Amino acid sequence: MRMPPSVALAAAAFGLAASVSCAATIAAPVVTPAGVRFVLRQETANSVALAGSFNEWSAASHPLARGTSRGVWTVVVALPPGEHLFMYVVNGTEWVSPPLAEDYVDDGFGARNGVVVVRP
Repeated sequence: MRMPPSVALAAAAFGLAASVSCAATIAAPVVTPAGVRFVLRQETANSVALAGSFNEWSAASHPLARGTSRGVWTVVVALPPGEHLFMYVVNGTEWVSPPLAEDYVDDGFGARNGVVVVRP
């Protein structure tokens, strides 16, 4: 059975939107007993690091590990209580705003820092 063009176009647009959103991330940061778990999906990345107010925006001190799922990168970081700003650094040079975060603030360079809050 053939779909009307408007239905086919809507289905194609939904599929594209779903693939774009899945390609970016799978979860916002989550506070766990071991620390805050950061997860990013970047299928084409060779490396991903976490930079933020907690590590003086170092692009190297908190590397994420590539998981068994295609393109999923994770790291757990012990953070003290408070608000922490963060971004991801892909392949050592590409600063990526978190697709999901508890909140966002302008980074002063035309992008957004994610905010994660660790409660006491």
